Amino acid sequence: MEEEPKNGNPETPVENDEDAVIGPGPAPKARAKRPLQFEQAYLDSLPSANMYEKSYMHRDVVTHVAVSAADFFITGSVDGHLKFWKKKPIGIEFAKHFRSHLGPIEGLAVSLDGLLCCTISNDQSVKIYDVVNYDMMAMIHLPYVPGSAEWVYKQGDVKARLAISDRNSLVVHIYDARAGSNEPIISKEIHLEPVKVMKYNPLFDTVISVDAKGLIEYWSPTTLKFPESEVKFRLKSDTDLFEIVKCKTSVSTMEVSPDGKQFSITSPDRRIRVFWFRTGKLRRVYDESLEVAQDLQRSDAPMYRLEAIDFGRRMAVDKEIEKTESAPQPNAIFDESSNFLIYATLLGIKVKLLLLTQIRNVNFFPALHFIYL
Repeated sequence: MEEEPKNGNPETPVENDEDAVIGPGPAPKARAKRPLQFEQAYLDSLPSANMYEKSYMHRDVVTHVAVSAADFFITGSVDGHLKFWKKKPIGIEFAKHFRSHLGPIEGLAVSLDGLLCCTISNDQSVKIYDVVNYDMMAMIHLPYVPGSAEWVYKQGDVKARLAISDRNSLVVHIYDARAGSNEPIISKEIHLEPVKVMKYNPLFDTVISVDAKGLIEYWSPTTLKFPESEVKFRLKSDTDLFEIVKCKTSVSTMEVSPDGKQFSITSPDRRIRVFWFRTGKLRRVYDESLEVAQDLQRSDAPMYRLEAIDFGRRMAVDKEIEKTESAPQPNAIFDESSNFLIYATLLGIKVKLLLLTQIRNVNFFPALHFIYL
């Protein structure tokens, strides 16, 4: 796998002073990147069906999907309904249905061990569910409107820590979901703007959060302080964590790779950014803007070509989705090996090899327009 960048340049010795050229020497030859070992095996393990098998319905638009390590997945819709589904050897089976909130579900999170699930809404409440028994086990009444929720504990921890941000203030609160209390364990102002997105990196026991202005912060879920021992920088000026702010955009979604070494961010500017976690350096930027899609459609590359009518319809649908506030935000996820980035685009679902910035697959679904994976 590609290594994180290190400082320092190799020095080339001069063998003959008479032949030495005054001025800058020739640039060192770039080393050819080694191909990814077992690449085909990784690709073969990814889903490759040309068509979906079956549809499962909600009464209204589905806005949230979360997968549990306990072989369940949970879906939430704009009308506040929550559904539990059990993964079977063949297909899935409906398990239980809840009216979680009177308003729309605005946040859905599943714990790392897959045992707990929570939902938040603008009704100032948090509903906590036992996933395996698909039952509501607790409810937390909040004195504020929640902005984001994320489970921030590892398997085996005594406290089931749940981080919840205040949509209208700078404070992040940590609750113990098993304590049955409405009072937080600890609260702190971490950002200079309200926190919009939080993701837990269990490999380094660190939370990555982004505020409304696009500023990225790292903090420990137990102390809410900067985790100096887990990263390789002290000043954010030595990183690319100001990239979102510099580009004058914001963050839609964030995902952490299974090996904990990278995280991806999607933004309204339709660019997908991949960062190294420990250095905070930017690894890749993928431009998936409508202009790029149009250029690819006009190109001769058969991998990206769609029928003109289909492409026009997709463009119209994409622009309509962009105007809809309740529409789910697109994300970019990593495969199990952390070598591939997978995300939905106007042209289909793309699979990118991060090592060589190459596209390994584009899955077209003529009648479907995917957003969130």
